[in-house]
Amino acid sequence: MPRAPDVYDRLKTTQVNELTVDNLDSSTKESFIEASNVKLWGQSITLNRTLEASRCYPNGLIIPETGSIDSEDVAATEFQDFQPTGTEIWEVIGLSVTPDSGTPTVQIYLTDGSAFCLMHSSAVAAGGSSMFPFEAPFTISNTLYIRVVNTDASIDVTANLAYSKVGL
Repeated sequence: MPRAPDVYDRLKTTQVNELTVDNLDSSTKESFIEASNVKLWGQSITLNRTLEASRCYPNGLIIPETGSIDSEDVAATEFQDFQPTGTEIWEVIGLSVTPDSGTPTVQIYLTDGSAFCLMHSSAVAAGGSSMFPFEAPFTISNTLYIRVVNTDASIDVTANLAYSKVGL
């Protein structure tokens, strides 16, 4: 009698921090639902639930001690992406932009890398900062993230993103 497939054997070269739901799906997609595969499916479901529990707090609460402000320089006519890595999910609390001089126009987009949704466009006052208003905190991920575009031809800006992680 052949040995029942084992999800742990299929994934033994994958570290837990690199494991994704797609990995679990691909390790089980070739199997049939039959009595000999019950162990395989149970292992896959257990790993999936473990990943969910280890990477986020219930009900989307922020993970304590993960709040941060990411500051990035955005050169004239350039853009800067604020994009979580891997499976992280960030709750965006605030975004401000400070010009080096003058009054440049800055655009804030949500993007998946190929399509863009303009969230806000504003001329940033010289000598100050512009806080971009959002309706409420919102989440970004590795596949849907923020792009800050500096449309000015000669003035650099610094963009500051305040966030807390809600998923690892």
